[in-house]
Amino acid sequence: MAYFKPKFILGLTATPERADDTNILDIFQNTAHKLDIQIAVEIGALTNVRCIRIHTNIDMTKVRFNSVQYNIRDLDVKICVSERNQLIVDTWLNYVKDKRTVVFCASVKHAEQIAELFKKAGVNAIAVSGSMKTSERNEWLAKFASGEVKVLCACDLLNEGWDCPQTEVLFMARPTMSKVLYTQQLGRGMRLSEGKEFLMVFDFVDNASQYNAPYSLHRLFRLKDYHAGAIVLGKKGAREAEAALYEKGEKPDVIIDYPVDATDYEAVDIFNWQEEAAGMISQMEFVRRVDVQSETIEKYIRDGKLIPDLIVPMSEHRTFKYFKEESLERYAKEYGWQLIDDKNRKELFMKMVEQMDMSYSYKPVLLKAILKHADKNGRVKIEDIVSYFKRFYEGRRAAGLVVEKPNSIFAKGGYTNKEAERNILSNPFKRFEDMNMLRHTKTLGIIEIDSTVWKKLTADEKQYIENTCDGKLKEYYELVKRNY
Repeated sequence: MAYFKPKFILGLTATPERADDTNILDIFQNTAHKLDIQIAVEIGALTNVRCIRIHTNIDMTKVRFNSVQYNIRDLDVKICVSERNQLIVDTWLNYVKDKRTVVFCASVKHAEQIAELFKKAGVNAIAVSGSMKTSERNEWLAKFASGEVKVLCACDLLNEGWDCPQTEVLFMARPTMSKVLYTQQLGRGMRLSEGKEFLMVFDFVDNASQYNAPYSLHRLFRLKDYHAGAIVLGKKGAREAEAALYEKGEKPDVIIDYPVDATDYEAVDIFNWQEEAAGMISQMEFVRRVDVQSETIEKYIRDGKLIPDLIVPMSEHRTFKYFKEESLERYAKEYGWQLIDDKNRKELFMKMVEQMDMSYSYKPVLLKAILKHADKNGRVKIEDIVSYFKRFYEGRRAAGLVVEKPNSIFAKGGYTNKEAERNILSNPFKRFEDMNMLRHTKTLGIIEIDSTVWKKLTADEKQYIENTCDGKLKEYYELVKRNY
C-alpha cells in the first residue's frame, strides 16, 4: 500500500480492531458500512450465544504482561497444570458430552496434554497444531466436521481462517487480554447450522487482578449480571425474556438438560483499564506533545512533578502511565513547555535545526541524508540513510580528516550496516521521534518525515536546513579537532 497509488481503496475486514492498536481508518478514511457481532446475532446472521463460567483456583495475579499479551512462559507455568486440565475434561463430560467442542489452549504442549486427558476418558479428541502436515490436519478437521472427532484442542491455529458451522461448544481455556484474539476465537463457533439453536461458551475464569484480567464474554459485551447458561447474545428481547425466567428461579427450556441451577447468580467485575485509558495520553504520547525530551518527562515523573491520572502495573518493576488531556495542558503551562500540534510542528522543527545540540555529528548528517533521499511524500529508505552515513564518515577517513570522537563506531571502523542502522535509530533519530517529527516504520524499512512538516517545507527552507547542517558540522569538527 506504500508502493501503489490507487485512485480508490475499498477495504473489507472482519477484524477492524487491530492487535497493534493502529487505527485502520488512517488508511481507509471512511466507513461505508459496519456490522458488529451483537447486531449480527440480533438480525439472525449469527447464532445465539449462551455462557457458563467455570471458576478455577489458578492465581494469575503475578503473571506479567505487556499491553495485551501475557508473558507466555509465566502463562504456561500457571495454567498448564494437571488440576486445571482435568477440570476442562470433567466440565466437558458433565455438561456437554458428545457435543462438538473446540478447546482454545495456551500452547501446543497445553493442547496436547488436554487432548491426552480426553483420550484417557474415552473421548475421540485431537490436538491440532501448525507442526502437523497440512494433509493430516485437514483430515482431522474433516473428521471433526463430520462428528467422528468430538473435541479439537488448538493453539492459535484455528483463531482465523477456519470455519466449521457444526461447532456447538467453545472452551475458552486460554486466558487472553486481547479483545481481537478473544473475538476471533468466539467467531469460530457462531456460524449458523441446521439444528444448532445456540453456541455454548465455557469461560474458564482464573483469579486475576484488575489490571491483568483476561477477556470473557461478559467483559467483552460489558454485562455485569451472569446467570449460568443464560443468553449473552441473542435476538432482540431474548435476554430480557430469559432474565424474567431466572428471577423466578426457572430455566429456559433449551438448557433444561444442562446441570446448572437457575438461581445461580454472579455479579461480574467488568472493569477494563484499556477502555479507561482509551481517551487518555500515554507517557510516550505526552513526550511527543511537548517540546522537551523523554528523559525530562521521566525525571519529572520520578520526582513527583508529573502525576499520571492512571497507572497500570505491567509487571513487578514496570508500569504504563496515562494522562488526561487537561493534565497535559496544565503541566505544559506550569513548566513553560510548548505544546506541539500540526499547526506549529514545522516551526518547531526549524527551531530544532537552528538550535541543534550536538554530542556527536549525527543529527545534521541524518538531516542531510533525508533531504538527499526523501521521496515526494517525505519517505526515506533506511538503507539509503545507512549508505549516506557510511559515505560521509568513510569519506572523511579517506581524506585524512577527523572522523568522529574516538568512542563512536564510525571512528572505530569495521562496523556492519546493521550496527550503523542501530546507531542512527538510537541517537540522532530519537529526539526527532520524541517530538513526532520523524517516525520509523520497521516493516517497510523507512523513516518518514511527518506530513505536516514535509508538505510545508519550501525549496528555500530545505536549502536553509542543508546550509545550517553544513555550518553545524564545521563548528563541531573544529571543536573535536581541538579536544581530540
